[in-house]
Amino acid sequence: MAREERYCPVDNEPVAVSLPMTTNSLGGQDRDLLERVSGAQVFMEVVATCASCGFSGWPGDFHTEKRRRAQARAESGPDLSRELISAIEEGALERPAALAEVPHEPGGEFANLPAWARLDLAAQAVRLRGGSSERVADLHLQAAWAVRMGYHPVHLPGGISTPEQQEWLWERSSRLVEEAHELGMSNPADVELWIGARMLASAEKLPRRLGCLAAFHGASALRSHGEHEALLQSLPALEACMPASDWAEKQISIRASVELERSYQRLARDGYLAALQDGSVTAERAGVTTYLVGELERRIGEPDSAHRRYDSALALADSTGLGTWILQQRCLLFNDDAIEGLLSCYLPRPGPAEAQPPAVEEPAGEESPRSEEPELPGGSD
Repeated sequence: MAREERYCPVDNEPVAVSLPMTTNSLGGQDRDLLERVSGAQVFMEVVATCASCGFSGWPGDFHTEKRRRAQARAESGPDLSRELISAIEEGALERPAALAEVPHEPGGEFANLPAWARLDLAAQAVRLRGGSSERVADLHLQAAWAVRMGYHPVHLPGGISTPEQQEWLWERSSRLVEEAHELGMSNPADVELWIGARMLASAEKLPRRLGCLAAFHGASALRSHGEHEALLQSLPALEACMPASDWAEKQISIRASVELERSYQRLARDGYLAALQDGSVTAERAGVTTYLVGELERRIGEPDSAHRRYDSALALADSTGLGTWILQQRCLLFNDDAIEGLLSCYLPRPGPAEAQPPAVEEPAGEESPRSEEPELPGGSD
């Protein structure tokens, strides 16, 4: 990422923007379409926010040089009208409610916000600018991803991990990676989830310190990939590894992070449903969008709705890869034990090799980086 100072089109204040240079997909893809990279997550970095007024957007939304206010207003163009500028100046953009207990930075009410809050403000700005339900839903989905990637309260308590235990963890993880590859799993995100579930499933059979190490490592993998039900199911194993006084605060933090991610998943689900219902989703995207709605419903704890949505998506699926993902995610709904579901549903079935997400397009340029939209799953190699 390259950094550059630009200027807010609303109040002409300086704004530091990040310019994406290159990206990759080395981390695989989560089942709600989050494409994971090695290094900085572009979607978490590329949206900038004016610390003064809260206007949020992409590098191309900000002026490259400071302008007189009258000139800035005149040249903002139809996408940022004088009326819209006035509305933002009067407080149309709101600091996310989840930041209520976070004090304002000296640099302004909207200074130094976490990525999920900047994406929330970007969704508000896009809505004010007349953006589609699908576009706003994309940003809420990215906000959920940013919570997952940036708000991670599942950490080992002090004193659990020694060098010997870390060596055991490395050897155990390496063996499980080999197992996963031998079973035909190749999506790195799926492999990490499967390893986390295997760690948790074996934790109670191990000596206490190794069991606690395995439990926290497994729960961390579940949190990192947004598998809420399996994570919540793992809490008793984590509780047994901590003093009661420490666990009370830790549990609150874990549950708060899950609920924050779910709050944005609900907003994204509602936006995609609105787009499907008003006919603005293209025929080419109808199958994957319907699948995504079902996947979000599964993650927010609405299995009956998710089941119906998966069935609808299966009828619309136009690729073997997407159909495979739908069947595997639907399989998770039939397991009362969420951890066991992750261990059984992702194993490749006899037949063709595991379906892979498709190759993604290169960023189209500064004005509309590919990171603005979620990636599509499916497609067989």
